[in-house]
Amino acid sequence: MPPLFEVQADYNCRQRPMINMDKELNSRVDRERWQRAQAWERDFWLHEQTALARYGKNYLWRLLSLFGIVEKYRGDDSNRWWKQRFDNYSFLPGAVDNALEVGCGPYTNIRLISEVCRPQHLFLSDPLIRTYVRFKMSLVNELHREAACILDDHPIEELPFAHNYFDLVVMINVLDHVQDATLCMKHLIRILKRDGYFVIGQDLTNKEDLMNHPDGLSIGHPITLNEQWFRPHLEGAFNDVLFKILPRELGRAPHLHYGTLLYAGTKR
Repeated sequence: MPPLFEVQADYNCRQRPMINMDKELNSRVDRERWQRAQAWERDFWLHEQTALARYGKNYLWRLLSLFGIVEKYRGDDSNRWWKQRFDNYSFLPGAVDNALEVGCGPYTNIRLISEVCRPQHLFLSDPLIRTYVRFKMSLVNELHREAACILDDHPIEELPFAHNYFDLVVMINVLDHVQDATLCMKHLIRILKRDGYFVIGQDLTNKEDLMNHPDGLSIGHPITLNEQWFRPHLEGAFNDVLFKILPRELGRAPHLHYGTLLYAGTKR
């Protein structure tokens, strides 16, 4: 088995030039802009957690879950929406050795993926993961308390994991939160094993979307990518298992995005 961690000094996003595939779209922002987006993201989820717990609703939820009326964990960041569009992840094997979800957020997609594909060793990575582990009645909180997963708080551009280590890498609606989308894709391809599965979902943005929202889609989403940006990254590295571009009317946020990318492939 290869070593788990490696330091890759040649992957330094601050030394790479800005990549601009489309005049108004951008795949890279400076660190200050990214940090403001992360602060927005943290405040957003902290506010939601306060709302979820208000008036003793967590205690009521826990009671209802004991009777099977509601699921065990509280909170969902469109995770079930993505699961349905990914055909319930039925293309994945029943089990893998090492699985990683990057940009896992407070509620994770892996909690639903693991119903179909059980990882022996689970890694959850998010720059805000140390905040999310404090969220009560969440899978992240439970796994952390039980030491049942490995937590990582590096940005994707600085992932410390070894080459060819993971059998499954999941990244759903994350690239609009990063500093350098191209560097992120390079890192994820680097750490995935040959024949390992890569699952990526992403809202797509075009010039029309930006014209309709001249002040930006959100301070928390500094990166804007379209379908053309993804194609060279996917076509050269993976064998397609699932590839869909949902039109605006079928997408997750049609008022903001012209389409939605759904992709799964195995590394060549």
